Amino acid sequence: MKKLTRWMGTIALATTMHCGAGPIAPQDGSADAANNEAGDASAPLPAVEWTPCSLETNNAPDGECATLRVPLDARNPTGETIEYFVKRYRPAGGRGLRALWMLQGGPGASGLVFEGLSEAIGTRFPDVDFYFPDHRGTGRSTRIECPEQEASTSPGGLEITAEEWPACLATARARWGDRLQHFSTTNAANDTALAMRATRRAGQSQFVLGISYGTYLAHRLLQIDPNIAQGVVLDSIAAPGLSLLRQDEDSNEAARDFLNVCAMDTFCRSKLGPDPWAKAQDLFRRLKMGHCAAAAIPAAPTHVLLRKLFASFLMQAENRAYIPAIIYRADRCEPRDVSALRIVLGHVAAPQPASEELRRWGWVLTHNVALSEFNERPEPTAAVLEAIRENAVASRDVTALFQVHLGRWPTYTDTLSEQWATTTTPMLMLSGGLDPATLQRKSRLFRPHFTGANQHWVEIPTAGHTTFASSPFVDESGERRSCGMRMIMSFIENPTAPLDQSCVSRIEPVDFRIMRPDFTRALLGTTDPWE
Repeated sequence: MKKLTRWMGTIALATTMHCGAGPIAPQDGSADAANNEAGDASAPLPAVEWTPCSLETNNAPDGECATLRVPLDARNPTGETIEYFVKRYRPAGGRGLRALWMLQGGPGASGLVFEGLSEAIGTRFPDVDFYFPDHRGTGRSTRIECPEQEASTSPGGLEITAEEWPACLATARARWGDRLQHFSTTNAANDTALAMRATRRAGQSQFVLGISYGTYLAHRLLQIDPNIAQGVVLDSIAAPGLSLLRQDEDSNEAARDFLNVCAMDTFCRSKLGPDPWAKAQDLFRRLKMGHCAAAAIPAAPTHVLLRKLFASFLMQAENRAYIPAIIYRADRCEPRDVSALRIVLGHVAAPQPASEELRRWGWVLTHNVALSEFNERPEPTAAVLEAIRENAVASRDVTALFQVHLGRWPTYTDTLSEQWATTTTPMLMLSGGLDPATLQRKSRLFRPHFTGANQHWVEIPTAGHTTFASSPFVDESGERRSCGMRMIMSFIENPTAPLDQSCVSRIEPVDFRIMRPDFTRALLGTTDPWE
């Protein structure tokens, strides 16, 4: 069975192309420095040489790959360079009228997820050329590595444990020293800007799609060059000022919001009563006191494994409906429930497979950006973060690793990290009402800053993290499609046209009855998730 959990999930236009390099923000916090140390607009563009490569890893060579040399520090365009890897997919028979640059999140994720997605989109939109880079510090761009701590034989395998982090940070500092500060969002945005200019074809419109942290990166791109694209799509928005040290707290808030949806559903309410959130909180209180001890497994306390499972499932729209069913079973705790719970807890505790995504993840990059640009002052104490996790119904426990570095990581400052872009570029901003990683109430900080012509803010009440993956509806032909993706591609086809948002009102409600017998059997050992 496909691995059920992934704890570090963390945390896309018709004006003339602006070809000059925009100002690059300094990292010393000085406004004067911003004027005096801006990127050189006359700097040469990197050479681009495309070679055939597999679109999806280990498949036929139906994609193209290029590795560009980009400045380590955008303020010194003729200084030290690093590698910036980009993969391109041009659908067969397409005319390449538009280019879509797809920016992944994390921070720390590579562009791997877009390999299959671009091919799927390309079947409907063959005139789009798809570009998906690995951000600096990740994947096949210059990745910051800790070979010993990331070895398959190390205690955490590809992932770095709390105990391994001090040695990993020491390795990174020995390799990069003070140059570690250049692995920042601003420099990553400059990489994208240079690559976009270097690869643009005559007459081709360019668009940007940012997902999660990719929205933060896309916004930074607009800060350094407000006219770089003919349109920008932001899906699951990470607004300036967001603290990733609150990720576990945010997951728990999203769990409350999701269980409130359960309360409004006749079937789910019949199982958990009028206040499912209170039911869940009471369950976790009793689990800590020894309730349903027969379901426990040696790996970890039941309430810890369940909170991780629930947080992971909140990130997966297709699986989140299992949360109330598992609460129901754990609360009842009959022998049939004990059997089902022991199976699902075993999945949670099982070692994560050595996936290609994990191999490419930039773990040091994650902490470097998160602790520098998504931090808060003063930092919460380790005790505060531990209390948040221990009192949560849903928590991916990502702050357990961040807290290892509180007050110790060599952070950088960037004047742009809490500022806003000023742009007339058409924008489509999509926010999910049940998003556990970029909460809608926090994403709404974005809305008042971009209210110009052709700048659209769309809220999708039941969507989770990445609206295009969690907004199914049945279209006019009777085909089940994604409302989020429909709006994204309609916007890219004509960014200055009125945006058709009618599919939002037709999105399928959450189905708490869960008619997925094969997956349910693998998850719980029975075809009925409730009984």
